[in-house]
Amino acid sequence: MKIKYLGTAAAEGIPALFCNCPICTYAREHRKREVRTRSQALIDDKLLIDFPADSYKHALENEIDLSAISHLLITHSHDDHFYPMDLFMRHPEYGKKWGAEQLHIYGNSAVICLLKEMAERFSVEDIWEYIVPHEIKPFDVLEIENYRITVLPARHMQTEEALLFLIEKEDTAFLYGNDTGIPGEEFWKGLKGTKLNGASMDCTMGKEKSKYHGHMGFGDILEVKERMEKEGAADQETAWIVTHFSHNGGWTYERMTEDLKDTVFQAAFDGMCIEIGK
Repeated sequence: MKIKYLGTAAAEGIPALFCNCPICTYAREHRKREVRTRSQALIDDKLLIDFPADSYKHALENEIDLSAISHLLITHSHDDHFYPMDLFMRHPEYGKKWGAEQLHIYGNSAVICLLKEMAERFSVEDIWEYIVPHEIKPFDVLEIENYRITVLPARHMQTEEALLFLIEKEDTAFLYGNDTGIPGEEFWKGLKGTKLNGASMDCTMGKEKSKYHGHMGFGDILEVKERMEKEGAADQETAWIVTHFSHNGGWTYERMTEDLKDTVFQAAFDGMCIEIGK
């Protein structure tokens, strides 16, 4: 399984739009991997996870034909993960030749409600011929092409049930684990019996433990890793990736790679591509 990280930042990006803190100043000065756009990932060039406003930039910089993508998984409705207005560009008025007939969008009730609300607000009633919404909830199992996707509950917000995705293809299993704090017991029940080849974890709050329930820091991820190994969901062969960074975490890319060099963890950066499994 190939995972490409198109964006690796939290909502404000790095550097943040209206910020001159030391982390943001450093990113503006050094550019390259210090600059992070809003989080999005692509699995095997087939499954797109999340759709921030930066999707247009991601497609250009990574030479991705978004019209050829048939399946889009949405973690939750926060607009750094779901920007529905650009999805309406998948309409014959704006696009003339597509690689896939329809785009199937999978999200919780808040995501689907927002998508329909925007379609009604901007009078794009016939958009459903070109994009197809599917409401999903924790513990649903999606069979998409040769993938089995188990929807797991995140611990992120009070107003809706944010989602995590366990993506399996043949003998390979990958967990896309942001946005979330340390998962609750229902998550562990849903993961039971799975052996992960790779786990991508929310590291919004930097090197230490998070003070917030909806995101993690590296200290929290160590706790999750220990529990996964105890549950048999991970072992020494599991690839660990940390992503979804905020300037509030106080961790530059240069510093985090230095801090993680003697660990099993890899810090994601925009454009990074990894392969896991056989």
